[in-house]
Amino acid sequence: MDKSALDGHLQLEWVYGYRGHQTHNNLVYNKDWKMVYFVAGVCIVYDPVNHKQSFFTGHSDDVLCLALHPEEMLVASGEIGKEPAICVWDSGSCEVVSILPNAHQRGVSCVAFSSDGTLLGSVGLDDQNTISVWEWRRGRLLSSARGHSDRVMDLRFAPSSSTALVSCGVRHIKFWTLCGNTLSGKRGVMGDVGPLQTFLSLAFTQSGGTVAGTLNGSIYLFEGTSLKRVLPLHQGALFAISGGEDGGGG
Repeated sequence: MDKSALDGHLQLEWVYGYRGHQTHNNLVYNKDWKMVYFVAGVCIVYDPVNHKQSFFTGHSDDVLCLALHPEEMLVASGEIGKEPAICVWDSGSCEVVSILPNAHQRGVSCVAFSSDGTLLGSVGLDDQNTISVWEWRRGRLLSSARGHSDRVMDLRFAPSSSTALVSCGVRHIKFWTLCGNTLSGKRGVMGDVGPLQTFLSLAFTQSGGTVAGTLNGSIYLFEGTSLKRVLPLHQGALFAISGGEDGGGG
């Protein structure tokens, strides 16, 4: 037997596929216009011009979510598992910048950077869908609170403030305020404008309003915590939504 053959090692060359099942907001473009997404436990950076992939392999289990830093090169990604970690890494070099170990229980379903990039919000897969806010560069947990008894589908910081967040999910939407080490939430008020829905996605208007995409394809527009308008735009679920140049969702 040739023992020299045992000195070899395997190197990842290409990853086929894309995880679209049970995940939302799972693909972003960095400032180099490279696609960042994930499959199983690997995060992929794809260069469409040169048809090349590079990989971040710092996770120990399947990745469930990612978010792009406002500077558009750093990426935060969260995994499933008994003691799941959140990794912040550079999509240019695929090198890790910060790791938040044991961030939640069972898994991390959502991550989001604040508009100034200093804070990171996350949602766990525990029974309370716990929402946490981190000083991610220091690896410091600032605050956490019970999110909701039903699944949280999306989490976003308001673009005008690093202390205001919105979460949404199965038949709920909540508006959060971070004050020191306290994270407090208020439920969205539907009034007579529209029925309570399952909300899947979030964005913001230039005036500071919240735009929420629903399971039935409608867009709900909130001012503060109150629903002001319902736009029935789609026939199917609105899994992703983003702000346009005029501040509206699209």
